[in-house]
Amino acid sequence: MIKENKFSKYLLYAIGEIILVVIGILIALSLNGWKEDRIKHNEELQTLRQLREEFNANLVQLDEKISMRTAMVNAGVMLLKYHDAPSIIIPDSVVVYLARTTVAPTFDPITNDLISGGRLYLIQNLELRSKLSKWPSDLVQVTEEETAWIFILRNNYLPFLYQQYPIRNINAAKWNRLDVVQTLLLDKTNKTPNLFSSSKEPVDVEAFLANPKLADQLSTVVSSSLFAKTQSESLRKSIITILTLIDTELKK
Repeated sequence: MIKENKFSKYLLYAIGEIILVVIGILIALSLNGWKEDRIKHNEELQTLRQLREEFNANLVQLDEKISMRTAMVNAGVMLLKYHDAPSIIIPDSVVVYLARTTVAPTFDPITNDLISGGRLYLIQNLELRSKLSKWPSDLVQVTEEETAWIFILRNNYLPFLYQQYPIRNINAAKWNRLDVVQTLLLDKTNKTPNLFSSSKEPVDVEAFLANPKLADQLSTVVSSSLFAKTQSESLRKSIITILTLIDTELKK
């Protein structure tokens, strides 16, 4: 074409070839980008499904612990009422209430490596991403209260009860008459047998309940349990929000 003085046609032809090459490259890049986006989207969906399963399991466990904390608060309050008003004491109920105050419910959630593994970027919903990144710190608020109660239970409350009340009776009530032990077991279907009974020695329930030091101990039980229960209920709201956001994303 150049020899035949058709330079303009040659130039147009060259430009056309370049344009075709560029278009081919853009299409290839577009297809590759679409493929990568699709892979990321599938990874996000898989992660969301896993998170939904984990947080549903966490919710079930947390509800059990909240129920136990509620029972502890109610038991402590009733024992304080017995202390303040001896005329309303129901003797057979005392040991059951005491047994309820000696448990140590702990929330042990399933944890995902989304944050520690640096995979939080997979979550496109910014609100959900923010809630998930905040989850570990929210969890600490609950576990700190649980740890504080375990310390009080082992170092203050139980030693006091060992000196003031037959622990055998409390343990017998815990294993033979309460549902809290069943809740704590890994296997919820495991029915534990009645291995031992209460002591035959008489217990002066009224004298025990009149002890002012008992009232102090019970007030600590109620306060600690109520604080842990309140923190757990706040954590429950976070779980519900996370599950709602996850479901919204999965329905898109």
